[in-house]
Amino acid sequence: MAIPGGVFTYEELLGILARLEIPPGFKSELLHGEIVLSPQGDEEHSDIILAAREAARAAGLPRWRSLSNVLTPFPERLNGFCPDVSLLRRSAQRGARPRPAADLAGVVEVVSGDRGATDYGVKVEEYAQAGIDAYLIADPLRGTCKLCTSPVDGIYTAVDDLAFGDVIRFVADETEFVLDTSDWPRIS
Repeated sequence: MAIPGGVFTYEELLGILARLEIPPGFKSELLHGEIVLSPQGDEEHSDIILAAREAARAAGLPRWRSLSNVLTPFPERLNGFCPDVSLLRRSAQRGARPRPAADLAGVVEVVSGDRGATDYGVKVEEYAQAGIDAYLIADPLRGTCKLCTSPVDGIYTAVDDLAFGDVIRFVADETEFVLDTSDWPRIS
């Protein structure tokens, strides 16, 4: 069933998204004012998310400052994303729902299925506009990563293409993160 645009306000859509009962194995996000359900990744997807969260712990972040799949609104373009991994700033308050974009210092998204277009497109723009220090796209389909850093005027000024097997280093909210991707799985 499709609901014509303009039926709900952005705030109502966020409320629906927050209360939506998601079928197991799926993730919901708001993309240009439409609620989108997409399949969660498989073992490879989960393994990379766990590695990113372990890197956050190794960098000294308390467990609550490294989150998975927590709704973050981006109201200007009617988006609301649930990043695979959100690395929170020191100034973030514990338990905020939805999580304000200003709380995010870094984001890791793992490409799954046809979601790559959103990860490499809309999310790059939104995360840079929000001033998120670092955005890492891990793509187990290609065995590559794209690291976007140094947002200036809503654009990431540094973009590095890396391969699984590389050691990735970036700084977010004055914290250095190191991810050894040598054992990151690929999807063939």
